[in-house]
Amino acid sequence: MQAQLIFNLPDDQEEYELCNKAQDMLLALHQIQQYLRSKVKSETDDPNKWEAYDEMYQEFYNITNTNNIQL
Repeated sequence: MQAQLIFNLPDDQEEYELCNKAQDMLLALHQIQQYLRSKVKSETDDPNKWEAYDEMYQEFYNITNTNNIQL
């Protein structure tokens, strides 16, 4: 199976650039996920910090899942 995306440049320049950056954006989201995960696992000394990181981590998953992004 093959798939092709065809862009009419320069009219579709913005969409073209978005498609070309999709892999970079996915990698950036994965790095954010790993950063938050490490903070939730390691920030156990201060319960307030842990709670804040955990809340961000959970919201990150809510946002990515709502947008059908599977990391």
